[in-house]
Amino acid sequence: MRLVTRYALCLLAASLTACPPPSVPEKIERDASAKQPPPPPPARVVVVGGGLAGLSAAYELGKLGVPTHLLEASDVWGGRVQTANYEGGLNAEFGMQEMWEGNPLLDIARELKVELDGEPEEPFSSLLIDGKVVPYVQDSSKEFFASFLNKSEQKALESWFKGTKALREELEHQGLKSERVRKLQTISFMAWVQSQKLPPKVATFIKLILECELAATWDGFSALSGVHELGIFLGSGVPNFHVSGGNSKLIAAMAQAVQGQKTRSALVQGVRRIQAKDGRLSVEVDYLRDNVVHTLKAERVVLAVPFVRLHQINFDPPLTEDRLRAINTLGLGQYTVVHLIMDKAAAKTWEVDGKSPLPVLSDGPLGVIYGVQNESPADQDDMVFALLIYGMYARLFHMVPRDMKIKEILSGLEKLWPGFGAHVKASHVYTYHPGALPVWPPGRSPLDESAELLRQPELGAYFAGDYLLGSHSDAAVKSGLAAARAIAKELGE
Repeated sequence: MRLVTRYALCLLAASLTACPPPSVPEKIERDASAKQPPPPPPARVVVVGGGLAGLSAAYELGKLGVPTHLLEASDVWGGRVQTANYEGGLNAEFGMQEMWEGNPLLDIARELKVELDGEPEEPFSSLLIDGKVVPYVQDSSKEFFASFLNKSEQKALESWFKGTKALREELEHQGLKSERVRKLQTISFMAWVQSQKLPPKVATFIKLILECELAATWDGFSALSGVHELGIFLGSGVPNFHVSGGNSKLIAAMAQAVQGQKTRSALVQGVRRIQAKDGRLSVEVDYLRDNVVHTLKAERVVLAVPFVRLHQINFDPPLTEDRLRAINTLGLGQYTVVHLIMDKAAAKTWEVDGKSPLPVLSDGPLGVIYGVQNESPADQDDMVFALLIYGMYARLFHMVPRDMKIKEILSGLEKLWPGFGAHVKASHVYTYHPGALPVWPPGRSPLDESAELLRQPELGAYFAGDYLLGSHSDAAVKSGLAAARAIAKELGE
């Protein structure tokens, strides 16, 4: 109290310059100094992009002892892995929907002790065929198939699964050295399936399960890229998982676990790669933040941005023509997510014998009708009902007024489940422009020379992202981990 009184009196004195500030005990000064964290070591690697690929790369580099600086253009981490939170404790995903078994992201989640929902989900879902729901409410996929396929059709599907599984194993072991695999790259997935003369219902089932995975129509991607993505459905199928309380919790844990420096709202403008006379490589990364251009100097850079954003970065020297061609010949898979806030009583409109048939796959304007993914609090009367619109129907959300698209969706849901619309209280739409994920058109695949070229570094620049290996989160994480390990080896860590 004596210190405060003395200082206050000094402020009121006529000659302020003659009055020193109150002294601070030496012990307090030492304690305050001791609490200051040590300055981070200079970054040896700049990671551009805070989505799954960038977070995985930065996290792995930290574990390997390589200092990093992670830059993200937006004000949030996670890229397409985002959970929307609404009033009353409601939430639902509007990016990545699930993690399939075998995804290294699951290993990271378990390593970081992120809680997952108790029981994983089956790989197969209900179907919308000829305007009617074929509900998956049985105890096994075998019983489900028997509910809408006759014995001959079931046998055809079983034979197709068996043959495609063997073909995919050939793909994994021989790649494009196999003549059969090479042929798959030259034709569309649609042409390949139709060439097998499958029963119409079986062909429709195959079409539905894959189109929603690649967010494109089956004539728009090569048969090889389709077979490559089919692994989660072959054999007994692969279960999928969700993070308890929303997938953004995993992103928060990953961002927290990244040991290096992290900067958001940092829009990368340019990347310079410099090779000294002795062959040593270095990089300079320019980024814009708060209307000020900053420059980071490091030894390597990881470009973990969506492939559609690579052209927005000025590379010096420019990327080689063959790399640009590899990027420019990729197609765009398009997603739009719709959340409907509705009361819990709505469940009675779609339940079958007290069981939910959701999710439901369709190839029309309703896309994947996920339904309720995350449970609402017990004391909450409302819930979030989600739809994942894909392909051309998703693209239309950029071209048609939102209220018109929502009316179309509600009309479609009302036809399936009369009385559905009366329970809807609000809607929210999340879009991805110009594309959400990569698609390999006929003539391309993740196994070809162009894809392999993008997986190789160029003058200190490494690429990371789903477009290097596949179309989903597992590919993004695998590419980020691969880039981190290659850099650590190159830098001698």
